Amino acid sequence: MHRVLTLKLRMERYEVELIEQYDKLNLYSIRIDGHEYTEFEEFVLRFSDNDEYKEDLDIVLSWLDNIIRRGALERYFRPEYRYGSGISAIPIETSKIRLYCVRISNKILILGNGGIKDADKWQDSPLLSSIVNRLVDTERFIQSRKHSGKICINESGELIGNLKFTRNDLSLIHISEPTRPEPIS
Repeated sequence: MHRVLTLKLRMERYEVELIEQYDKLNLYSIRIDGHEYTEFEEFVLRFSDNDEYKEDLDIVLSWLDNIIRRGALERYFRPEYRYGSGISAIPIETSKIRLYCVRISNKILILGNGGIKDADKWQDSPLLSSIVNRLVDTERFIQSRKHSGKICINESGELIGNLKFTRNDLSLIHISEPTRPEPIS
């Protein structure tokens, strides 16, 4: 029996934009070209009117409020990728939903999107893997541009430079049900 995966390669354009500046944190999010809301706004809107996840959203937002007041210190994040990467999740406590982000420094946090924890690992969830892979690419793009001098961090902890990115996104469109091989006659 075989499963058939249907994948689509598409170009995705987006920008990292400053949402708000606080004393100890500059908060950014991703806005995909053509989308009205940032990835973080889409996350909040998706769960704010959902009674089943309202308490979980409150936990995430409470963690975020703490981060805003104290800075993006490592102890407030659940590492989600390779050692040394800033790819993380909020909250670090038990919750049905996760918000994924890139911690650039104690002063810079890029909020992505998130969703329901529907698998043991984000890599096993089509929705969450798409969200986290976008953040992985974003972190890689920013580090590369910082290294080449095209992006810098000023004394206020702001990202200065070209924060527009294009990435190839390999999206899962469909998984067909297992099929039985045709009998040979």
